[in-house]
Amino acid sequence: MLKTEELATLIRFRQELYDSLGLRQDSLFELVDAVLTAPQRSTLVRLSLTAAFRRLWSSTCDALADGSVDVTQVRALFTRTLVDSAVVEGRPLWVIDGTNWPRPAARASADRTWEYRPLPGWPQNGVVPAWSYQWLVGVPDVAGSWVLPLDVHRRGPTAESATQVALEQIAAVRHTQAVGAPRPVVTLDSGYDLETLAKSEVDADLLVRLAKHRVVYRAPDQHAGRGRPRLHGEPFRLADEGTYGQPQRSTQLDHPLYGAVTIDVWTELHVSGAPDAPFCVIRVQVERLPNKKLPPRPLWLAWIGGPLPADLSVIWRWYLRRFTVEHAFRFFKQTLGWTTVRPRDPDAADRWSWLIAGACWQLWLARPLVGEVRLPWEHPRRDGLVTPGQVHRHFTGILVRVGTPARAPRKRGKSPGRQKGQRPKPPLHYQVARRAPPRAA
Repeated sequence: MLKTEELATLIRFRQELYDSLGLRQDSLFELVDAVLTAPQRSTLVRLSLTAAFRRLWSSTCDALADGSVDVTQVRALFTRTLVDSAVVEGRPLWVIDGTNWPRPAARASADRTWEYRPLPGWPQNGVVPAWSYQWLVGVPDVAGSWVLPLDVHRRGPTAESATQVALEQIAAVRHTQAVGAPRPVVTLDSGYDLETLAKSEVDADLLVRLAKHRVVYRAPDQHAGRGRPRLHGEPFRLADEGTYGQPQRSTQLDHPLYGAVTIDVWTELHVSGAPDAPFCVIRVQVERLPNKKLPPRPLWLAWIGGPLPADLSVIWRWYLRRFTVEHAFRFFKQTLGWTTVRPRDPDAADRWSWLIAGACWQLWLARPLVGEVRLPWEHPRRDGLVTPGQVHRHFTGILVRVGTPARAPRKRGKSPGRQKGQRPKPPLHYQVARRAPPRAA
């Protein structure tokens, strides 16, 4: 038996998602249902053959080409649903990361950029024309591979930097939240500009990974009163242990997979371009790495925002949850078929990306309605969590019970002007009178 409360939540979410769609509303929504019920990733034509899509195959292409999605309304829907879903270690945990949609053969498609794509074998390098997307997601669990999309943005050739886009995404989602909503912790990779993040006034605590060759500076000594005051103090080189000095805070713990973990914190450090924006530098050193024989290197992080938590180990666990987004990207592409579809217009690709985000949210809301039914080669999880793939395999049965707000296509029949059994009249043929050309004088 399905749970009544969870079922009502899923039905309400589907209705609000349907209301946020504009032109080609029914076709777009049934396209989402086709993605959720297809046994494997498929093209648009193959998705039109599923039972959830009740229209002709051409409606799939028309929906993405001519349809519309109210991005502001969809973002607000995701944020409202996130209220009690993404809290890890007592704080909302968000992740920002980028991925690309390879389009090497789409020479007529606009806004493509050169993006890195790993290739099979070694070395894994390759740069191809692609659409670059940046996702802001919430991480709802302390374990598992679930993410909850909050915003998705495509960066074209003339777009701003990835760091500035990330800050705008955070601000947009925070603007849709209610006043007094908990301040989130946002984790970012080392590819984002540390100077821009340190100067930002975004309403969130940022946890940024630092490159191993990074150089930051301590606060300068007190000015003696002659000459220009110094902007920087002694350098703090991550690659030179002799410049570390004594950490302001330290803690140690034992982990079943990583062994002994040591966390050290140095405060009041800054980058050369932002001497008035101090932050904390954190070093995490583990004893071993799971399934690897190489000695582990230290993990360097920067904490930008409010005061550090009392338990420093929470910071390390927050950043470990960041890697969940890598599994999500793989699920979007290999199971839901995000990059399998081949639209020509980048705006159509944006609509398709928001539909994939809505499909991921429906899988999360349907999670309590699905038991752990594993394939023969899948191992049981010790924590008893259900994976996104398991919910996707059983979403067809859930869809039969929740129904769809989309309207059924109109049946094609006789013209309303004819009576029952009356055959259409043959077309009228009019005789055309042709004039002879005037004679020359």
